[in-house]
Amino acid sequence: MKAGSNYANGGWDKEIPGFWIAKFEAGYVGEPQNSTNEAKDSPVKYSTITTWDGNKTYKEEIYYYGERTEKSTKVKWPTFQPCRPSMNRIGISDAYELCRKIGDKDAENNPYQLSNVDSHLIKNSEWGAVAYLSYSDYGRGDATEITINNISAEGSETIWAVTGYGASGVSSATQKIENLEEYINPGSSSGPAGIWYSSQGQKASTTGNTSGVYDMVGGAWEWTAGYVDIGSGNVSTYGSKLRSEANGKYKSIYVHNGDGGTDTANYNEDANRKRKGEAIWETSTTGTVSTGWNKDYYDFVRSYDPFTVRGGGCGSESGAGVFAFYRSAGYCSYYIGFRPVLVCE
Repeated sequence: MKAGSNYANGGWDKEIPGFWIAKFEAGYVGEPQNSTNEAKDSPVKYSTITTWDGNKTYKEEIYYYGERTEKSTKVKWPTFQPCRPSMNRIGISDAYELCRKIGDKDAENNPYQLSNVDSHLIKNSEWGAVAYLSYSDYGRGDATEITINNISAEGSETIWAVTGYGASGVSSATQKIENLEEYINPGSSSGPAGIWYSSQGQKASTTGNTSGVYDMVGGAWEWTAGYVDIGSGNVSTYGSKLRSEANGKYKSIYVHNGDGGTDTANYNEDANRKRKGEAIWETSTTGTVSTGWNKDYYDFVRSYDPFTVRGGGCGSESGAGVFAFYRSAGYCSYYIGFRPVLVCE
């Protein structure tokens, strides 16, 4: 990321030695009733009160901290720790704004109190850097795939995934757990099977040990700050905060061909295909639903679904992977979460 590099290609406004990525995807802070670990309001207000549920119908939002009935409800600050329910049911616009606030120590109830950092929602260029590094000598050091986090809360209306777990195999089927409490509050020194520090759990790390990044394969799909610029529709409706961000270093904007947009047409745009480093264009061969490197699932953005999500979910099996990417309209979903990136200023 050299100084003066092109914003539109994932660049920064100055040369940086690297960036910090959250070790685990965003999670809900403790039980709401637990006063010793109480989740606190952030200054970010939900921009939507509806979500897309498992039956693909809109409904009033019911989520981990209670019922959301109006847009004045504030988003709780997340945590980035293992063994937490993945923070889902947050649209890309709110996830983007929340990640920007993480670096503002004066923001309401900010639990992080970070200084001299630039915080933002992870971009595709940053996701790609971590994905490629996981296959280098600085990562796993071989071609071994990262195993999926396949833990899913059985019977929960609000929780879909749990952070910091790894399956026994790369493409293991969803492991539906009946006792969520056991997985978010492991009471023994060993913890449930696949917990992040176990030999099985470490296979779900980008380095193959506890030093790496977790939940980049499975868990919840994760928002990335990228979209195809169609200038209206869902870009404006669900991505207003991201779209209105004037500073291009915080987002990746893909060229739209203006014809109403199909996946293939957008993918074949010369301006898009020249982009390198995002682990999107280099790892797939068409823009339609298919599989790329390691048989990871991909489906590129289009007019109705202009935003990108990465990594796969806990139920994606062989389709999950660090090279997996998908499209979304941008609204709240039970299966999409997020994580931030920090750059030292």
